[in-house]
Amino acid sequence: MKTPITFHSLLAIVATVLLCSAAHAAENAVFTMDLPFDATHALPPWMHGPPVSAPGTGVRVAFPLTPPPDCDMLINLVFDGTEGGGLRVEWMRDGQNTTEVIAENLEEGLQVANQRSLLISASRLGGNGTLIVQGTAGLVVNRIKFEWVSEQTLLASSSRFVPVVATASRLTLGEADVDGGPRPVLRDEWRGRVVRAPLIEKAEALTTSIELVSTLESAPVQARIEAALAGVRLDQEVWLAVNGQELGPLAIEVPRLEDPGYLGRPGREEEFAGWRKASAHIPAALLLPGENTILLELRSPVNAHYRNRTYIREAVLELSYPAPRREPDLSLPVNDLPEATPQIEQAPPPAAPPRPTDALREFWSGEIPL
Repeated sequence: MKTPITFHSLLAIVATVLLCSAAHAAENAVFTMDLPFDATHALPPWMHGPPVSAPGTGVRVAFPLTPPPDCDMLINLVFDGTEGGGLRVEWMRDGQNTTEVIAENLEEGLQVANQRSLLISASRLGGNGTLIVQGTAGLVVNRIKFEWVSEQTLLASSSRFVPVVATASRLTLGEADVDGGPRPVLRDEWRGRVVRAPLIEKAEALTTSIELVSTLESAPVQARIEAALAGVRLDQEVWLAVNGQELGPLAIEVPRLEDPGYLGRPGREEEFAGWRKASAHIPAALLLPGENTILLELRSPVNAHYRNRTYIREAVLELSYPAPRREPDLSLPVNDLPEATPQIEQAPPPAAPPRPTDALREFWSGEIPL
């Protein structure tokens, strides 16, 4: 069951990474720890002791923490996923004997290296305590990244959804990325003349190819496809073919090198843990009214005998249609034309435009009329 996380005025604010008052240096606000932990590495001041094994079933690791005042905690877990596995996160305040479940299961049931983020509010932490990460047998947590964030007010368009968290590495995370629950099911969405049509409802296996079908009522004037990919290695490609016409590889995002998803371990240098966005332009002439087939095929230019598992989710076909033509309304009466053409008064010549320096001075002084 999804445990709800309270977000403070999501439509008016965005939680952005700033140095909290108790973390006196920027390096203390962000800390990444590989597991098993190397005891020779220094710990940040808000972690009062190295991680230890916690009693209980499965693999349980406990992190004793002293949260900085008025700071939310963003954690990022990098792990090797297992089919039917579980990854649970709990918080136990100092002086209490029971834990609070923050996320029931961050595992997505995919047999690939993955990562999940989780935001825990300062009010929910409530002071010093212990963060407990529990995995089922066979699930391996490779890395955990801690990041302390605070809320800051930003300007945002009233027609756009405001993101929840902007990390120190400039990664923007939405609510579904940090609430610890399953991904929401995408629906058809119209934005003016553009429609976004989901092609699948949940994560599907991509190895070695997958065929998607979309039924269109009319042909678009522009088209693109986007999706999220997991398990696709950095030296692999996903090729796109539409209605039997091969177009080329998708443009797959290469995350910033600060991303904890780069495992960087012997034999896994080309492996990235987590989902990466991919997209491609589709010539509109290839999409016709009726049923259209979209084939995505995994390829490896450097290794023809690859056997890694890969998945795709949130595959969306985005289409743009022309604006509807407006026919003249002939039902309205036409007034008789006047016998004489009225005299048109000459408008006075326009005033000379202000100089840029004058306009800027008036703007800052507040003298420009609304």
